[in-house]
Amino acid sequence: RRGSLFLDALGWLLKFARKPRRNAQAEQTIKCVEGRDFFLFPLQLTGDYQIRDHSPFGSMLVAMEYVLTSFARFAPLNVNLLIKEHPLDSGYLNWRRRIMFKARRLGIEDRVFHIDGGDLQMLTEASLGMVCVNSTSGTLALEAGKPVAVLGEAVYDVPGVTHQGGLDTFWSLPEMPNRDLYDAFKRMLHGQCLVRG
Repeated sequence: RRGSLFLDALGWLLKFARKPRRNAQAEQTIKCVEGRDFFLFPLQLTGDYQIRDHSPFGSMLVAMEYVLTSFARFAPLNVNLLIKEHPLDSGYLNWRRRIMFKARRLGIEDRVFHIDGGDLQMLTEASLGMVCVNSTSGTLALEAGKPVAVLGEAVYDVPGVTHQGGLDTFWSLPEMPNRDLYDAFKRMLHGQCLVRG
């Protein structure tokens, strides 16, 4: 990871101290989105190679602001956005505060939710689809038959598998993954690129 080891450690101490409150907030957020139509945006770690070298964003803060701006301008009014923190985020940055500040400025605070916790697979299956920079979480959504918008470079960002029309069109006209094509892609990936171990 980039940055100060001391600050990262301090963030983890704060995160552990706030665990009961975070769990309660996560349960409350899940109840709030239950029965609503929502897209899921799982955050990644800014220091990850995926973000540093394979995305157009200098940080996940920039990516978050980009996604919220697009959502505010183009998402149908009856659709919500759930932003999920990465489980290995140290907690040094208060994502809830940053997300809700930007959402308020865009006038969409009643349609944007933040969660630090929760079951990613369950949330994915309940969602309308997923937006990610290039997270492997995108394959979880594809496996569930959900549309995925990729904002960076991802090996699974293939026409017919992921949404190719840009983020602005994704909110109202998401391209569904072709199941047969995704299964063929997955077999090729497992056969040619991955080593069991």
